[in-house]
Amino acid sequence: KRVFVYILGAYYLTIPGVTPAVIGTILLISNLSGFLFEIPSSYASDKMGHKQALVISRVLILLSSLFYLSSDNITLLILAGVFMSAGNAFHSGTGSAFMHETLRGLGRDNDYSRIMGKASAIGFAVPVILTVLIPFFVSISFKTPFFISLILDIIGLIIVLSLKVPPVPQEHIQEIRVTNFKGVLRDGYRLNFFSIALFSGLISGALFSTGGFRGAYQTFLEIPVIWYGVFFGTGRALASLLLAYSGKIKKVITFPFFLTFQLITYPLLMVLLGLVSTLWIIILIFIVINALQWGLSQIDEGYQLDVIKSSKFKATLLSTGSQMDQIIAAGSGFGLGLIIEHTSYQFGFFCSGIIFFTLLLPVYIYILRKYKAGAY
Repeated sequence: KRVFVYILGAYYLTIPGVTPAVIGTILLISNLSGFLFEIPSSYASDKMGHKQALVISRVLILLSSLFYLSSDNITLLILAGVFMSAGNAFHSGTGSAFMHETLRGLGRDNDYSRIMGKASAIGFAVPVILTVLIPFFVSISFKTPFFISLILDIIGLIIVLSLKVPPVPQEHIQEIRVTNFKGVLRDGYRLNFFSIALFSGLISGALFSTGGFRGAYQTFLEIPVIWYGVFFGTGRALASLLLAYSGKIKKVITFPFFLTFQLITYPLLMVLLGLVSTLWIIILIFIVINALQWGLSQIDEGYQLDVIKSSKFKATLLSTGSQMDQIIAAGSGFGLGLIIEHTSYQFGFFCSGIIFFTLLLPVYIYILRKYKAGAY
């Protein structure tokens, strides 16, 4: 995990020349890079093999930490963001597809949400310790968290290199090698997947742009950095709890209910950020956004896999949502930065909530109509 992410906005402001508009520009370039890398990286993953793509991902992430560690100007911050986005692009979809293939080989693909939910819960719970400690390291230097991340990235690369490739029938590999990219698009349309990817991408993009200004807003509110880790760690701990029960939650709720919950909850939280000025309520909203954004991620991915489980291009199709996430986050992050620069943080968050609800609503209605027609 990027344990430094919650202080990133505050870290940006320590670099000479950085303003909210500049943060928006960094988010724009970083996410556009992720958008450009997303489909080619996932298609390459299906071609070269999922493990090889995961290795490339870890190398790019490691380089990103190096750039953050050595940053003393805006250019290096942009390069750090670009490499992090590229690394995430090579992991997006690929990691899920790698695990899904492993579980399919074990005859346990129906347990994906439950198993990955518990695995992700561990992945969120363990870094909470570092998350709480990071602000203490910041008291030494703002560079210290990035040095710690660099060490973790080296360990992560070693672990990925040690992964065992799951057994895949030779016929399946041959089919992937002879299928062109148009086949991927046909699969997506045939399975009515792209509307779901768009809905998920809108949600993720909106929340990512909001989270991109969390640290900067907390700095503006004069909240001591020492508390950032406590707030962020609380959100991640709640996310870990939700992830641990992903399988059970998915069995209890329906797909339409899950969509409705997201449609109402996330824009409402963003609007509330723009309306309230009470410090503890603002902190609570950021904690809830953090918990729900990541705590429900495996349920979201589980529903997507239910739709595309018969496709040979899981990594490529899964990355469609991530690609939409990147382009939406790029535009919204840039726009939010400009609004904040010329008005206020509150007005920027309020506008974001209204705009994204307006964009989500027609996609939501379309998916529900398809669902009632038996498309899913």
